[in-house]
Amino acid sequence: MGQVSRVLKPGGRFVSVTFAQPHFRKRLYARTEYRWSINHYHYGDSFHYFLYVLTKGEELSPEDTALETRLRTEAEAPLTVVTFEEVENEDFLNNISL
Repeated sequence: MGQVSRVLKPGGRFVSVTFAQPHFRKRLYARTEYRWSINHYHYGDSFHYFLYVLTKGEELSPEDTALETRLRTEAEAPLTVVTFEEVENEDFLNNISL
């Protein structure tokens, strides 16, 4: 998306037609450094598809700015370490009752 932002001139538009819903796609588009606004539309009755129009030179909406802030905060959060302890003397297959 950085390259798309780089080649668009002010007022230029990038249009994306996809089956990806906004909660998936806006994660990629909502970045202040791209300096564009995001508008999305959906079409279809039982099988939806989505149209995103990104306009260079416009501000992100407050909603999209909040999404960007939340995503950056989550990315900086420490990872949860999950450990697994293997028990050598456990016979799992014999404990299954069919």
